[in-house]
Amino acid sequence: MRPSQAPDLAITPSLGARALGGFGASIFGGTALGAAAWTTDQLGFPWTALIPVNAIGAWLAVAFVLGASARTIPTGALRGLIGLLSAVAAYYLLFGLLGEGFRAIGASHAATVWGAVALLAGPAMGLAGSIWRHGHGWPRALAVAALAAALIAEGLAFGVARLVHLDQLVHDPGALVLAAEVVLGLALPWVLLRPGERRAGYLAVIVLSVVAAVAIGPLTAVLRALADRF
Repeated sequence: MRPSQAPDLAITPSLGARALGGFGASIFGGTALGAAAWTTDQLGFPWTALIPVNAIGAWLAVAFVLGASARTIPTGALRGLIGLLSAVAAYYLLFGLLGEGFRAIGASHAATVWGAVALLAGPAMGLAGSIWRHGHGWPRALAVAALAAALIAEGLAFGVARLVHLDQLVHDPGALVLAAEVVLGLALPWVLLRPGERRAGYLAVIVLSVVAAVAIGPLTAVLRALADRF
C-alpha cells in the first residue's frame, strides 16, 4: 500500500503563503530600515555619522538582500521595490508624526520625491540580488558589481577629500565610514562571486564605479533640492 501524501501536503506551504511571507518580510525589512534611519537622525553627532543606515549604499544593500531572498528573479525585483517603498514610507511617516517645523510639514512632499527614487532603485537592486542568487556567469558578476560600485562611488564621492585631512577625523568620523564603504565594495566581488566570475565582476566594478562616482554627487544634490522644496 502506498503511504498517504496527506501529511506532506499539510505541511507544505502554498504559493500564496510563501508570497505573503516573502512580501511581508520585505515590508518588515524596509520598515525597519526606515525607522532606523529616522531614529539615527535624532541621535545627533557623532552617531548620525557613525551609524550608516542613511547611506545610499545601505539602502541599496537592503534591496539587494531582499531580492536575494526571493525564489525567482522577477519576485526579487518586486521584493526590492516593496522594501525601499516601505522604508521611505516609514521614515517620512515618523517624520510627519514626530517631527517639528517646516521639515515635518513637508514630509509628504519629500516622501514623494524619494518614493520615486525607490521606484527605480528598489527593483533594480532587488533584481541584482535575485540574479546573484539564481544566475551564473557574467549576469551574476554584473549584479554584484552594481552593488559594489554603488558602495565605492559613495565612499569616493563623499569621503576621499575628507580623508586627506587626517587631523580632522576626530571631528569628522563619517569619513572613516565612507572609507569602509569603499573597502567593502572592493571586497564584495571576491566574497560573493565564484572564482570564474571574479574577473568579469571586477572589470564591471571599475567601469560602473567611475560612472557612478561622477554622477552620484550632482544627482544626490538635485534630488535633495527637489525633496526640500516645500
